[in-house]
Amino acid sequence: MANKLPQKIVIVGGVAGGMSAATRARRLCETASITVLEKGPYVSYANCGIPYALGGVIDDDKSLLLNTPESFKSRFNIDVHVNSEVVAIDRIAKNVTVQKSDVREQVQHAYDKLILAQGAASFRLPIPGANLPCVFTLQTLDELKSIKEFIREHKSQRAVVIGGGFIGLEAAENLKHLGLEISIVEYAPHVLATIDAEMAEPIHAELRRQNVQLLLNAKVERIETTNYEGSVNVCTASGAKVPADIVLMAVGVRARSSLAGEAGLKLGKAGVSVNKYMQTSDPDIYAVGDMVETKHRIIGSPALLALAGPANRQGRLAADHIYGKKIAYRGNVGTSICKVFDMSIGSTGLSVEALRALGRSPEWVTVHTPNHASYYPGANPITLRVVFDPETGLLLGAQGLGKKHVDKRIDVLSTAIQAEMTICDLEHLELAYAPPYGSAKDPVNMAGFVGSNLLRGDVRIAHPEELYGMDQAKIEIVDVRSPSEFAAGHLVGAVNMPIDSLRESALALGKSKQVLVYCFVGYRGYLGYRILAQLGFDALNLDGGFKSVVEGGHTGLLASIK
Repeated sequence: MANKLPQKIVIVGGVAGGMSAATRARRLCETASITVLEKGPYVSYANCGIPYALGGVIDDDKSLLLNTPESFKSRFNIDVHVNSEVVAIDRIAKNVTVQKSDVREQVQHAYDKLILAQGAASFRLPIPGANLPCVFTLQTLDELKSIKEFIREHKSQRAVVIGGGFIGLEAAENLKHLGLEISIVEYAPHVLATIDAEMAEPIHAELRRQNVQLLLNAKVERIETTNYEGSVNVCTASGAKVPADIVLMAVGVRARSSLAGEAGLKLGKAGVSVNKYMQTSDPDIYAVGDMVETKHRIIGSPALLALAGPANRQGRLAADHIYGKKIAYRGNVGTSICKVFDMSIGSTGLSVEALRALGRSPEWVTVHTPNHASYYPGANPITLRVVFDPETGLLLGAQGLGKKHVDKRIDVLSTAIQAEMTICDLEHLELAYAPPYGSAKDPVNMAGFVGSNLLRGDVRIAHPEELYGMDQAKIEIVDVRSPSEFAAGHLVGAVNMPIDSLRESALALGKSKQVLVYCFVGYRGYLGYRILAQLGFDALNLDGGFKSVVEGGHTGLLASIK
């Protein structure tokens, strides 16, 4: 039986996908020859930790090195060749051609099965000045070392980060830790494309609180040198010139698919095309990680997802399939989280904005709850937005924002999305509870309660964005908070009817108008809605309450705020 198994496994690329495939293959077949060919000098390192090593949060860069060629050889009997670039694949002869960085001659390695794990390359904007000595990307240990050396040697004081995605925000925070003045220039209306604008607004506020200059809707046209030695200006289409001593481009990645394309393998729109077993169009060649397109479970079509978790799982599954275990990759829902100074922002599935761009009309609810029991010391608020299908309740996405324990809620919701659960299922989840860790009604449960009430007709809601289009002559806005809360800030045109006296105060309301009721986070508004609806009023409750209006950036809806 053993001699029928593939005996020559060649893997192009290390790190997450490649080394997961290599070590899994060894566990499944002790007799195989397993060779890993890595273009760079390191085969196994924690590239997700690179921004934190930049800022000194991780104080020793060497701690990012997880394994070496020697350790893989001694423990797994895997032959790892670093500084070895695969320049060609001969699918007929079933071999790859390798160019070592330190020798002129090329060598060939034969394979029975080939796994491509080349990842994705940082993208540089094709603009004048993109290749100036002070312009960097941040993806590899060599780039980390170069940035540190540049800052030290040039005594850099001002940094401009182009791009407000995960890497851009992490880099900005860690450059700030080094004492640099930071500017972020983002092409889109808000940072983090995977979340909605309202959820991004508190991140904008946190960045500004940390004295980070934030330029949104800003298209970078060029990077130009100045009269000051070593200094440049990052120039935008609007005419802004942002001075910098060092520039970091964090504008996304592109799949390294050229080798696969030159070998005649099928490519998708953004990466190498693979089936559910991670096989390319050649059944003897697999591809995994950031270089491939895999099914997005909500979109239903292939998409590129540059995340370490999926890459590790794909590498494992490729080795499984090679050795007869037909375990299919189930696709992605895009679960991620990012630390931005004192805030955490996480998401899974698709945002409202992304779903609308696909032509869908999702529903969503917003809850603001403490991360653990409010009476236990140290409670901090979490904002949770859960997106679902308005007809079936099927979960489509979620976003979480707060200082603590956002990850645990996003992980639960990611699992629920992958299990194809509905918003109504969330109210039934049994989640761990003790006062230091959560509440008897967890934020996830609370989102389920609110969403279930909506689907079942127990409440009707309006989102802050919908208030702009409402005819003020046809609606009565009722603030059910206390008089002191109302005095500190309220919506334009609102009247104050505290919840505890609403039953009596409602007698003053005419039933010819629709009534929009709201409180600070939504709960008292819901109580007000139930009172008014049962008294015969055409009522709506404001989703997420006054807090969603203020923190979501809807300043045009505010009459006053102190």
